Order: sequence, then structure tokens, then C-alpha cells
Amino acid sequence: MMENVYVAQLCSYFGECGGCQLQDVPYEEQVVRKADALEELFLPFWKAPIPVQPSPVVWHYRNKVDPTFGVKFYPEGPPEDGAREPVLGFKRKGRWYWCIDIHECLIGPEGLAALLRAVRRWMHDHDLPPFDSRKGEGLLKTLLVREGKRTKERMVALITREGRFDPGPFVQVVQDVFPAASIWHGVSHRTSDVAIADEMTLLAGAETLHEELHIPAGDGTRILRFQLSPFSFFQTNTLAAERLYGVIRERVQARAPRVLYDLYAGIGTIALACADVVEQVHGVEEVFAATEDAELNAEENGVSNATFYTEKTKNFLLGRLTEGGLAPNAAAVVDPPRAGMHPKALRRLVDLAPETILYVSCNPKLLAREMPSFLDAYTLEEVRGVDLFPHTRHVEVLACLYRK
Repeated sequence: MMENVYVAQLCSYFGECGGCQLQDVPYEEQVVRKADALEELFLPFWKAPIPVQPSPVVWHYRNKVDPTFGVKFYPEGPPEDGAREPVLGFKRKGRWYWCIDIHECLIGPEGLAALLRAVRRWMHDHDLPPFDSRKGEGLLKTLLVREGKRTKERMVALITREGRFDPGPFVQVVQDVFPAASIWHGVSHRTSDVAIADEMTLLAGAETLHEELHIPAGDGTRILRFQLSPFSFFQTNTLAAERLYGVIRERVQARAPRVLYDLYAGIGTIALACADVVEQVHGVEEVFAATEDAELNAEENGVSNATFYTEKTKNFLLGRLTEGGLAPNAAAVVDPPRAGMHPKALRRLVDLAPETILYVSCNPKLLAREMPSFLDAYTLEEVRGVDLFPHTRHVEVLACLYRK
């Protein structure tokens, strides 16, 4: 039975690694638990059952991971000389300044285990110290790994502190595993171990990675191709994201707005998914590199009715739209980061009164807290979840709000 298959594949690091919380629960039960959690959160506003659409894949579903270089955790204390063994893996559950030496990841990209072995060996052979965030010392910080689930393209970025090392051997060990990979070196001036670089250098391969979305569209499929830079935001579960975007596209088409505003547009995934069912799309994104990618993605997909603005959503709503307001018969898709909408942006969006607001959130608790701000002017017509994160407690939620 499926239940036994799922439980049998329990990761050897489960309970120690901070990445997964539900691997010991059969997947069908995970989906039920997530639906129950959403129903409890939204009970003040929504009395009906909330469906959660399962992920079409539950193992090796992630298209991006960022293993951390760190030092080994010693439960009984470090060796007498104080030296800690360098490791490459993920954060330890409950102890985020320690790493676990990971040799496999059942939700990470295919081929990750071989890459980790090769890079770990390179680190040891060249005696390169990992960054210790507690002391602010060391060189190696993060190994960013991306995979195009539809295209099978690969991207690997090594993030380090400032320091000298020969990148040639690193390129070789990556190419031994992924011969055609895009390979980058990034330098971070930050004292935290967040996987972000201030300077990026292409070491080998193409500058970008391509991924496709096969989005359900009526009786057919809308196939879109996207180019991704190392730090582009893209939903980490490609195949489940296709289902989410298919639902959004269907709801937009059913409401038939003339103009769609895609707020927090990123590289244009939602804007381009819906562009063929509206007259015009306006995408708003504060990261310039993402806006550049969105424009290139629109061109590559033959979309000519999308315009992208490099601007914070709050500034766009409070500034650019102050006099003219929204176009008549408009819809807005809101897909903010985990911190949610800025309160001023939320209030201004409600004041601008688009006919339809589709709010996508990876933080259902925050969305439930924000919901009363909409309900004087809007009716909540639908709440549904899409499981983009099997084996974790996280779930993506879509709230459909229609103006009264």
C-alpha cells in the first residue's frame, strides 16, 4: 500500500535535521492534517471544508536547496583540542548554528548526494575552513543547488566570505557530477549565513538555468519557459506549483477582468500564466534582477501584453496609482513573501477596490490575521490549499475575494 511505501522511505536524518517534520506520517494523512489546520485558522471567516490539493510528487520534489558549510555538533562537547570537524549539510533541528553532515536528502534534487560527496571531499582535500557564524570566521558559507525539473538543467553556486582560493578544482568536482551545469562563485560580506551573495562571478556554463511550467488550461496545457538566475525566486516544487498556477489562472479567467495586477511578481510566473486570458497585465516587483528576468521571460514566451515595474508594491499602490487608480474591471493577484503585505499596501489595495483579489500565501496564520482587513468590502468566496511542501508543516493557501 502507498502508506507503507511512504513510511518505509523515512530519511536517516529525520528528527535530527530541521528540514522535515512529518516524514513519519503517511502522505495522505499529512494532507488531511494540513486541511484541518487551515479549517481551524479560517473558521471565523469560512465554515466549509477547505480542500488541500496534494503534490504530484513527494520525494525529490525540491528544485532548489542550499546546504550549509559548518562545524560538527558534539553532544558530549568538542574534542580536547577544541577543533571541530568541518561538515556540509543542513541545520540541526533546534540548534540553528550547528550543521549536520548530510549524505542524502530525500526531498532535494536528484543527484544531490553525489554532489555533496564531491564537494565535501574538495573541502577536506584543500583544507578550506567553513564559516562559523558565532565567531565570524571561516571561508565557505553555502552551496546553492538548483535543478530544472522539466528541463533537467543544473546550477551550482558556491557562496563564500572574502578570501583567496583556487576555484578551478571546485569547478572540476561539480562538472564531474553535473557536466553541463551553470557554476557560480558568490562573495558575501554578511556576518550571517543566509544564502545571499553581494558579488557574483560566473565560473563555467550558462549564466541562467531554464525551467518550464506546464500549467493546466481548460482542456489543454499552457507551457511556459522561464530563465532563472542564482537567486531568482521560483516556487521550490515545480510540479505542485503548476497546479497552484492552474487554479489561479482558472479563477482569473472565470472573473474575466480586463486588466490583471500581479503584485510581488518575481520573475513573472503568475503574470505570464494568466496573460492570455486578460487584455493587459501589470507586474510589480521590487528586485531589479527579477524584473529583468520577467521581461525576458515575457519575450521568450511571446507575451506582448505584460508590463513590469521595478518598485515596491507599497510604493506602486500609494504612488503610481494615486491619481488614476486601478484600471476599470481589474483583478489583483497578491503573492507576498512570508512576512505578508505592508499594512499601508494592504489598506491601499482595499481602497483601490479591484473587482477580484486572489491572495496567495505561504504563511496561512498571517493571512488569517489579515483577512478582517478585506471583509468589509469583499466577500471571501473560496479558500483552498496546495501542498507545495510534502513532509513539512508548511502549506500554500489561496483565498479568493470578490468585491461586494
